[in-house]
Amino acid sequence: MYQNIDLQIPNLPVLGPTSFGKIIQYIYKSIVDEATAAEFYGALLRQAPDALHMEFIQHARQDELDHLQAFIKLYRHYTGKMPQYAPNPVQYPSYKAGILQALKSELEAAEFYRDVQLSTTDQLIRDTFYFAMVDELEHATQFSTLYHTL
Repeated sequence: MYQNIDLQIPNLPVLGPTSFGKIIQYIYKSIVDEATAAEFYGALLRQAPDALHMEFIQHARQDELDHLQAFIKLYRHYTGKMPQYAPNPVQYPSYKAGILQALKSELEAAEFYRDVQLSTTDQLIRDTFYFAMVDELEHATQFSTLYHTL
């Protein structure tokens, strides 16, 4: 009865293996992106119009700083070196535009982190990127909420 069914069990990693060198590049990119987001959210925080905005932005900023430390530890673990990095300045014409930009950035980060975790079988890398991905999705929800209050 089941003879004609071709059962395909997926191979791990799901998206196929990524070279170790590329994974290190992804970790470094994540360091720069998290530092950039923390600095960006600091600027938004100074413009926050009320307590809800301050609460959500401060929460996201603190999470980004936590992710930054996690990615720095991951980078040091695998390279033995402290990463040299600087955040990229973020320009936005208005507070509302900044909130929308933050929302889009969070969604892009979550997708990137998902793809990285699905391209390796290294559990430490997978867990670190999963930790950040889940928070980025939470931040996207929070920034969406803030955007719709403006």
